[in-house]
Amino acid sequence: MNWMHDRDYKIIDFDNERALLFLTGNHRVFVVDAELGARLRKDIGVMTRDEDQEWSALEAAGYLRNANTPLLSRSRYADGSNLAINVNLTGSCNLACTYCFADGGDYGRIRNAMDHHTVEFIFNFIRDHVSNSQVVRFEFFGGEPLLNFVRIREICDRERSFTEETGVQFIHRISTNLTVLPAETLPLFRSRNFIVSVSIDGGSTTHDQNRPTKRGEGSFAKILENCRLVRAAGEDITLVARMTVVSERPSLLENVRDLWSYNLFDYFQIYPGVTPANGSSFAQSCGGGLVQLGQSQPALSAPAPATMHSGFLVQLSELLDEYPNLFQEGNRFRGVLEYERIAEMALSGKMAIAFCSAGSTYFTVSPDDSVMPCHRLVGHPEFQVHDTGTGLDEWTLPVDKHLVCSTCWARYMCGGGCRQENFVATGTLRGLNEESCNYQRKLVEGVVRTVARAGESYRAMPRRLDDLFVSCGRPVVGNAREADERAPIPAHRHFRPLFTSSQNHC
Repeated sequence: MNWMHDRDYKIIDFDNERALLFLTGNHRVFVVDAELGARLRKDIGVMTRDEDQEWSALEAAGYLRNANTPLLSRSRYADGSNLAINVNLTGSCNLACTYCFADGGDYGRIRNAMDHHTVEFIFNFIRDHVSNSQVVRFEFFGGEPLLNFVRIREICDRERSFTEETGVQFIHRISTNLTVLPAETLPLFRSRNFIVSVSIDGGSTTHDQNRPTKRGEGSFAKILENCRLVRAAGEDITLVARMTVVSERPSLLENVRDLWSYNLFDYFQIYPGVTPANGSSFAQSCGGGLVQLGQSQPALSAPAPATMHSGFLVQLSELLDEYPNLFQEGNRFRGVLEYERIAEMALSGKMAIAFCSAGSTYFTVSPDDSVMPCHRLVGHPEFQVHDTGTGLDEWTLPVDKHLVCSTCWARYMCGGGCRQENFVATGTLRGLNEESCNYQRKLVEGVVRTVARAGESYRAMPRRLDDLFVSCGRPVVGNAREADERAPIPAHRHFRPLFTSSQNHC
């Protein structure tokens, strides 16, 4: 094999004496001396004779074998994800978030709340598209979905007879600002073991600045009060703090620590926000990425140039340095979902089939019965896929079929980038925004470095993430890299495995 840095492997800075060697083809990590790492950045052929002998021994033992590429070629989205239905319940929202990607909640076109007739439409769609797992995840969304709680309850009631008829089981997740809690909400959350993802950007200073009410008042106090009610309603409810970062002060680390101190949230999700390159006043988020059309921009034909906050990658590094210390006895914190997914992929030997499962096992159903492959493109009905089933090739094309992505060292962690972000940045689903790519690469580097620095207790933690809709349902499968090992890993001086089979991590 003709090994190339930044394509087949990546040298990740670790400390003054050591570097990390990350293998693209199976997500193994080796510790090497910093000097060797510097040479490997240039060429695999610069190894000394002793180093080359160790490398050859690793290759002969199967530890360098590419498990990911052949796995991707034979995998389907359904191998790594259940069918997920994003239920767009209403275009109404009671907040005026500075970075709303949904044009205030209605995406510029959803004028009504979901009515009774769409419920049966949803279940017929499930009947036609459910995967072999026979598990479906409901993603209750909006606008603010709890403003149409009656439809949430109706869907949950309807699923009982549907399960009896078909055997299909359901997972329930809601993305909410939690400023309202209609009657019967908490009993429903408890009885269905809801995953409640709460949009809360940090402490009161940050949150109230980002997410005021439509009257310009703060929303933090009310949300925190309702978070406490949800937490008290049952331990089987999973509470997630969904944070968007659009400012530098207070810092991301300070905001995480603030929310962490309340001991309410099981997980965090942290997304970088962006601001328009023209310097206008509004800040924006792409709801999981870096690029979004401006609220005042007219259409797909004129994407708004946008840039991630200049300090975000510094803030990300600060948080990752502190990250292992957040796992403390007495606090229910189980991690940042995106970070834990990357850690799992390195520790357990897994790979992403795609960036998300949209267009194959993830769809958004709106009150007008339109079906989209992505919830962030509800405002653009030209992407509707239910009636024709066309136009999905560009969504589901594997990362190895992309001219640029196929040469990236992080491709089997990332899966190829968000199609919607690509579109608003470049005008095409397969175009790439370098800023978004840079974030994904820095995130993988940072998490791998953090995993290396963390203790064995962190690395040995159980990670049960598949029900939690990490990264818009990114389909992830085990790459069975341990099956390629034909001999115990040799004791090496130059290439020292960070995780070994004896630790049950690979």
